[in-house]
Formats: sequence, structure tokens, C-alpha cells
Amino acid sequence: MAIEVVFEKRINNDPVSPHAESEQRREYALLTLLAGMFVLGLLFYGWQQYRWIQAGYEIESAQKQRDELVEYRKQLTVERDYFASPERIDRIARNKLGMTVAAPGQAVTLSADAPLTIPVPYGPEAPALSASNKELQ
Repeated sequence: MAIEVVFEKRINNDPVSPHAESEQRREYALLTLLAGMFVLGLLFYGWQQYRWIQAGYEIESAQKQRDELVEYRKQLTVERDYFASPERIDRIARNKLGMTVAAPGQAVTLSADAPLTIPVPYGPEAPALSASNKELQ
């Protein structure tokens, strides 16, 4: 003898409507949109903070480079003043190059508005002035 038990479950779908399901979908979409905007706001804030820190590092690096260049400029200025010293130039010209002070008439000054003249050497080995050389002077 077998006893068979059957449970009957009656399902009533009257309270469930498609309108309620679309309302839930709309709320879910709104919640997802708000969460997405919040995440984007956090990402934007993080990006701004990252760029702020990077800009600080770049400014610090540029200031350090500027300080190094200012120091290098000071060194170059001292070196230029040393090499442009008239006493140093005169000493090198006399001792190493064997130069002497120019005798009168040896120095020729050229300028753009001066007439073309050929300097005449002075001294015992100077040739006599010819008529054409006298005209030029």
C-alpha cells in the first residue's frame, strides 16, 4: 500500500504587474547612474591630486635647475673677468707672443666713413714718398 501525497500550490499573479518591474528597472538605472557619477568624481579628484603633486615636483626641479644655472653663471662671469683682464692680456702679449707697444704711425684705425689711405711707414727703412703717395695722404 502506497500512500501518495500531492500538495497543490496555487500561484496568484494578480498583484505582480509589468508596471512595477519597469519602475524597479528605472530605479536600478538611476542608482547605477548615480554610482557611476560618484566613481567618476572620485577618479577626477584623484587625478587632480596626482597632477598637483606632479606639478610640485616639476616646480621643485625647475627651481633646483635655476639655482644651478645661476651658480654656473656666476662662475662664468668670474672666468670671463679673469680672461678679459687687461693686465693678463698685456702679460701674455709681451711674454708669450713677443709683442711690443706700437710705434707712432704703426697703428691704423679703420672706420666706415674714413677715406681710403695707405699708411706710410716711418723710420730709416721707409722709402721716400712719391708724388702719388703724397696725394693719397
